[in-house]
Amino acid sequence: MENDTIFIGKKPVISYVLAVLTHVNSGHDSVVLKARGLMISKAVDVSQLIKRKFSKDLNLGRIDIGTEEIASDDGRKRNVSFISIEMKR
Repeated sequence: MENDTIFIGKKPVISYVLAVLTHVNSGHDSVVLKARGLMISKAVDVSQLIKRKFSKDLNLGRIDIGTEEIASDDGRKRNVSFISIEMKR
């Protein structure tokens, strides 16, 4: 399952769309988009672009949301929201 995960970051949306399409076209039946913090909206954008414009046969699967506690560079702990979006045939 970990190989089927694409982490959403600072790249343009189309880069992640192409990554998902490449992954699915290489024989995998599902892919999971993961994002934290401000990148959550980009993960939603990627999933919706794929579903509506690029691949009509990919559908949304399980969607998980929550909060992770991560340590900052200075050692303090802070809470960061995350989303995990499964897309499958």
